[in-house]
Amino acid sequence: MINKSTFASIFNPRLVLALLAFMLTLALPAPSAIRILKTKRVQTADTSAAKMTREQCLERARSNRINKDLKGAKLNNADLSKVILLSADMREANLKKTILTKAAMCRVNLSVADMEGAVLNEADLSGATLVNAKLKGANLVRAKLCDATLMGADLTCAILTGADLSRANLTGANLTGAVLMGTDLSGANLQGAVLSQTNQLDKAVLSKTILPDGTVHP
Repeated sequence: MINKSTFASIFNPRLVLALLAFMLTLALPAPSAIRILKTKRVQTADTSAAKMTREQCLERARSNRINKDLKGAKLNNADLSKVILLSADMREANLKKTILTKAAMCRVNLSVADMEGAVLNEADLSGATLVNAKLKGANLVRAKLCDATLMGADLTCAILTGADLSRANLTGANLTGAVLMGTDLSGANLQGAVLSQTNQLDKAVLSKTILPDGTVHP
């Protein structure tokens, strides 16, 4: 039988509190660990392409990842031939005079991107989104833009010789002075598009194309 003195020594309040304090230090992270976690969170938050240097943006663009975050990236005047940018977010990116020959850019989002003078010959932009993109003077020879969305895009003087724009949405796009020789526009929507001074439109494929006035080409 445990006497009162033995019971009091086992269940000493100070001892119990000390044990509880020790258990809490094991359960809760140390201040240094908290600081490390906070630092990691901050570093992750600051990896948006818009805040990165041009060199960092280029490194990310050339990586083998898909769904790359390149929104607002500075990629102008770079050689990104054959780069893989599948489903990348490239909204508002600077791609002025960038070489993207044979680049894999299916389902990429290039809305409001500046691609003036960019070289995109034989690039695959199937299903890409280029709403209000700036493609003035861009080289899109034999580029694949089937099922792409180019609403309001500026394609002034763009070279689209042999490009595949079948089923593309070009409503409200500016194609003034664009070269359309051999361009496949079958099933494309050109309603409201500007086609003044466009070259070789009569040599483009216009099967079931919705023309700027809303009529459908046979």
